[in-house]
Amino acid sequence: MTLTHGMVTYPKDLPYQRQLQRSIKRGDSSNVSQLEMSAHTGSHVDSPLHYIEDGYGVSDIPLDHLYGPVQVIDCRGIPAVTADALKPKLLSQTQRLLLKTDNSRQLADNPDGPFNPDFVYLDKSAAVFLAEQGIISLVGIDYLSIDKSGLADKPAHHILLKNKITILEGIVLADIKPGLYFLACGPLKMAESDGAPCRAVLIEDLI
Repeated sequence: MTLTHGMVTYPKDLPYQRQLQRSIKRGDSSNVSQLEMSAHTGSHVDSPLHYIEDGYGVSDIPLDHLYGPVQVIDCRGIPAVTADALKPKLLSQTQRLLLKTDNSRQLADNPDGPFNPDFVYLDKSAAVFLAEQGIISLVGIDYLSIDKSGLADKPAHHILLKNKITILEGIVLADIKPGLYFLACGPLKMAESDGAPCRAVLIEDLI
């Protein structure tokens, strides 16, 4: 997602704001931007610290979670990604997984929102199934949260993060075909942070 004024954000999260602290047009020697936003704005990663009190933060996410082969699975046409939806599609060697749902078209066509509380999410059965694989290091979804909106207990977050599986949220997969790619995901290296904006790129010819 491109960070812009007015972009869709998760309810109660601090929206993205950028203003010029110094401006060439105002007579300064350079342009210097000042940023304000939630760490969970746009495309971003969640570290265990997001929901686990003694979990590690973004700066300690293993780099091999963020870079390497990734499988994109087509999950369009269903209101929630369940274990039954994943079992016939997940490849046995998959370590990083991105879920393409009906959300992607919303983010691509309406990046400024409004926020849709009925977005497609990862349900508890799917989170348990992915954790049980024992090799999954990252799971990404194409909306601002991997859990169903309004849930107090956030089972997908708790299950994945407890198992040290990095969560990638707010990715746009509308024009991405299901299949295997190389993922390059660079979150800001912020000390003791529960999340961080990132630039996530899929590369076709490195697999």
